[in-house]
Amino acid sequence: MKAIIMAGGEGSRLRPLTCDLPKPMVPIMNIPIMEHIINLLKKHGITEIGVTLMYLPQKIKDYFGNGSNFGVNITYFTEDTPLGTAGSVKNAEDFLDETFIVISGDSLTNMNITKAIEFHRMKNSKATLVLTRVDVPLEYGVVITDKSGAITGFLEKPSWGEVFSDTVNTGTYILEPEILKYLEKGKKVDFSQDLFPYLLLKKEPMYGYVMDDYWCDIGDLQAYLQAHYDVLEGKIQLDINGTEIQKGVWVGSGAIIEPGAILNPPCVIGDNCRIESGAVIDSLSVIGNNNVIERDSSVKRSVIWDGNYIEYGSEIRGAILCSKTNLKRYVHIFENAIVGDNCLINERVVIKPNIKIWPQKTVEPFAIVDRNIIWGSKHSKSIFGENGLSGIINVDISPEFATRLGAAYGSIFKKGSKVVVSSTTANSARMFKHAFISGILSVGVEVFNLSSLLTPLARHAINFLSVEGGIHIKLSEDNPNKLKVDFMDSKGASISRVTERKIENSFAREDFKRCSGDEVSRLNNITDFKNYYVRSILNEVNVEAIKNNPPKLCIVSPSDFVISIVVPMLTDLGCKVASFSSTNVSEVDTIVDEIKDNNASFAAFIDSNGETLVLIDKNGNVVKDDLFLCLTSLITFKSVPNSKVVVPITAPSIIETLAERYNGKVVRTKTSPQAVMEQMLNHNLFKNRENMYQFLLNFDAIAGLVKIIEFLCLQNTTLTETIKEIPDFYVSKKKIFCPWELKGRVMRTLITEKDQEKVELLDGVKFILENGWALVLPDADMPLCRVYSEGVTPEVAETISDKYIDKIKAIINDKK
Repeated sequence: MKAIIMAGGEGSRLRPLTCDLPKPMVPIMNIPIMEHIINLLKKHGITEIGVTLMYLPQKIKDYFGNGSNFGVNITYFTEDTPLGTAGSVKNAEDFLDETFIVISGDSLTNMNITKAIEFHRMKNSKATLVLTRVDVPLEYGVVITDKSGAITGFLEKPSWGEVFSDTVNTGTYILEPEILKYLEKGKKVDFSQDLFPYLLLKKEPMYGYVMDDYWCDIGDLQAYLQAHYDVLEGKIQLDINGTEIQKGVWVGSGAIIEPGAILNPPCVIGDNCRIESGAVIDSLSVIGNNNVIERDSSVKRSVIWDGNYIEYGSEIRGAILCSKTNLKRYVHIFENAIVGDNCLINERVVIKPNIKIWPQKTVEPFAIVDRNIIWGSKHSKSIFGENGLSGIINVDISPEFATRLGAAYGSIFKKGSKVVVSSTTANSARMFKHAFISGILSVGVEVFNLSSLLTPLARHAINFLSVEGGIHIKLSEDNPNKLKVDFMDSKGASISRVTERKIENSFAREDFKRCSGDEVSRLNNITDFKNYYVRSILNEVNVEAIKNNPPKLCIVSPSDFVISIVVPMLTDLGCKVASFSSTNVSEVDTIVDEIKDNNASFAAFIDSNGETLVLIDKNGNVVKDDLFLCLTSLITFKSVPNSKVVVPITAPSIIETLAERYNGKVVRTKTSPQAVMEQMLNHNLFKNRENMYQFLLNFDAIAGLVKIIEFLCLQNTTLTETIKEIPDFYVSKKKIFCPWELKGRVMRTLITEKDQEKVELLDGVKFILENGWALVLPDADMPLCRVYSEGVTPEVAETISDKYIDKIKAIINDKK
């Protein structure tokens, strides 16, 4: 016997699941519905299969091919125009030379096809309809039969007043080929509305076989979810890909379930997923292949397709998530909501019940989605954020993206220019480094490929090699699945916003100036730059001063590579060094114990990228953030007579107090690190020693530590004594939600309705008060305003912050 699978439907009631996918390809338990049908046919010995196609036919052909991988032979029949259910089968008439079964490619069933065929033959039927009984038949075609099973009437989608039976048509038919003579080829004809009533009129033998097996018409989104629940609850037996690691929990090959992840049966995890510690996959959930679900996220009674990235703290309840969508932190999706393919749902978004979001949409942070998102798409050509470029590995930043970005970056230079490209030791960073390099080489720019480095080493290499710029790729400190990319100019500083826009425009246009084959430049591999870096640091310090009075200290870092640079260098300077690995600088008590155990004077914590330096003295004083900036300013003032210190506008005002004390000057800039660097490096990095001194102290943790040690030795003092020279200060840093469209109104209103405060507009709006100051700064990446303040006491600083938080709230609420 042969079979015809009707697979031409668009599945409009299943949208957005079927926006880019034919209905038979919608997955049930992580494989397409049609594959379940093929498995059912094969189980009953039917391997010669014809498939009728119309909507997105190539997607079905590409997946199933000729059927050999599924143990069947498939022949395809594609409609140019809709022919209806019967017309599509007539289109396959040459294939149908024996009794055949017609079955829908978009319903789920375990019907006993063999019994239905036996019934058909026993009755000598020309057309046998497979029927089932349902509680509410309003959405189906009702079929009326006599006691022998002979069909006596049809009623398509009746009202309650027309319900004469609970027996309905499942869309599965066993037919003799001669009935096709009643159909005209190329004409649109339907089985239930046209052909079967005509056969009834012609008194052709036609019967209904009532099955008691499972059948579910995947006609709408609720039925789609219910089909999964039915499988998990054992109402229909299907082959589930994966190993049952505990009763009711199936896990696919290559999946990583971290210790501390909770899997509550029944549930299914697909191939190559990663479920992080603290994540909860609750009962009646089906997770597809290649998904990442970060810590503290939870999924309950939901279906998630393939290739999604769900960041920590997100919750999905009774919803459907299609493929290649990224949920940022703390997203909440509620019952019967659907999110289509390739969407970006930003942090703290709430998607209310029954909401449908069509594919390729972006939802802004903090949005509450209470209506369907169908038309339009928020598209931004912006690649760079407030602090450069960052994104989730293989989600936001893929190898393809990296290659394009490399070409866009290289396109801002002249052919024959030279740049440095480096990365940390992480395999993912190395992978993307090579993708970037390929793009840069394709536009005729020469590349110096530096093996595993830290950000400060990359900055130094740019100057040492006299190149036009550089890229350094590293892992984010707060998320090991996130990459950050530093773009640097010819001075080793972060590139300006003007340069960022040039790269973004080149990336968006894709009009890269590709070079010919013989113009592809060299790839220069440099493997030992660490030694040049260490030598340059030592050339810039008073080695004898340190060796004559070497301190004892502890080095703390999560990076073995950092420790491998710092400890030998300090040891060569005569310092006594103890080192240990730690990722948490907040464990102050533990670090202080290490200081005391080693009889050290202080500890230095250096982050894994070699950029951030935090000092802890033996009394537990932690020098970081604003206090660290005050310390480096003090060191600069005392070490370089009449020096000029560059600090962001948010820095404490006691830096001006220190400047007056030591005849120095303070230059305030915008808050971004790039703006601070640009001011510090307004001359070549290694020709202006004053600016180099401050740059190293603030942006190179390793060189900065050596300079601080040098200062302590030359002054014959300790870190604890030096901290005491810094006057007390009190700052407050807060943030408040502010819709994107209201940021301009907020800033304008604050300025125009100010009291008697003096106002500065260097970055945001800064209000100068008698007892302190406040700065209101719109966030560039999120719908927030940040409020910084300083006061003569902690209470005053908090009061000032609250005053402007309340003002912002009033402006926002007034708009509402």
